[in-house]
Amino acid sequence: MGRKKILFIIPSLEEGGAERVLVNLLKRLDYNRFDVDLCVVENRGIYFNEIPEQVKVITIFNSSLLCRIFSNVHIRFNINGLYKRIVNRKIRNHYDTGISFLDSSFTDLLFFLGNKTEKKIAWVHSSYQTYRNFKKFFTKKYTTRVISYRYKRLDHIVFVSEDSRAEFRQIFGEFSSMQVIYNMIDAADVLKKSDERIDERFDSELINVVALGVLLPVKAYDKLIEAAVLLKKDGLGFKIRILGNGYLEPQLRQMIQKLDLKDVVELKGFRSNPYPYLKSSQVFVMTSVSEGLPTALCEAMILGLPAVVTDSSGCRELVGYGEFGMMTEQTVEGIYIGLKTLILSKEKREYFSLKSLQRSEIFNDSKVLSQITGLIG
Repeated sequence: MGRKKILFIIPSLEEGGAERVLVNLLKRLDYNRFDVDLCVVENRGIYFNEIPEQVKVITIFNSSLLCRIFSNVHIRFNINGLYKRIVNRKIRNHYDTGISFLDSSFTDLLFFLGNKTEKKIAWVHSSYQTYRNFKKFFTKKYTTRVISYRYKRLDHIVFVSEDSRAEFRQIFGEFSSMQVIYNMIDAADVLKKSDERIDERFDSELINVVALGVLLPVKAYDKLIEAAVLLKKDGLGFKIRILGNGYLEPQLRQMIQKLDLKDVVELKGFRSNPYPYLKSSQVFVMTSVSEGLPTALCEAMILGLPAVVTDSSGCRELVGYGEFGMMTEQTVEGIYIGLKTLILSKEKREYFSLKSLQRSEIFNDSKVLSQITGLIG
């Protein structure tokens, strides 16, 4: 019996949790069992050099502008003739399973391919109800369309958290196969890479706080920076490092400068290996408005960091509504109180460190891989 032919589709390989999870998965697949192609719709991103050599990479658009034009015309007007021809010219093989690994308008590429994909699966990494751009894109007309022409026609819809599935049901309804599979984190790799040396001094007299994620509005780093103002006024000894790139970087830098926080808040940019920063810190913070299943929080828990997170989808599920980490309101005051509590209390830091390690046991890569291969194979 021959290998199963699998197609993965992802919008890009830019910095992000879903992209990192896909790379982790591709590194663990059995290539004696699967023959894998990866379609990266827009040819950009940081993870291309981490794709296993057994995987054939296909790109659709080299131009970001062209990608946006075709995507917007598809979403707004459902005019797709040329778009379909371009996709089919690039993707020529037939596949046993086609997977849109980050559900979006690009999931529809599975249907552009027609009979080239036998089984069609979408992976939902977002919590649509709290997604800031949801109302911008999902008009009543477009929502009705995606229900009829996308979700009803998929063989399986996979969700990365119970929160994500619950929010999806409230918006789009119930479909025949809606399964929750937690993300593949590759705990062994996180632990190994956390031991690498970095050129960074962590002051042992301070409580080092780390945040990890793209600099986008959904991460609410402006609230974290404003919370730092209150922590500094209290005279607390702390340093916050934010790891990630994004278009809000100039705005956030200006905030830090204006609020006189350069000594306590630092934007570190993207780090291909962020784990030594996590390991060298005493507190992890996530201030997101919305998450599917936050990869950075999973990784922090593997490293035993006590976590402060806002009460948002994905985050609340991982911290068990406050059992495995401190959960605060999505406000400056809430973030301030959560961080202040851990900065001042070594006992609470040690308690939630143990709770993080306990919670990290749910990230069982072997179990997750078995669930995924069972679904696609």
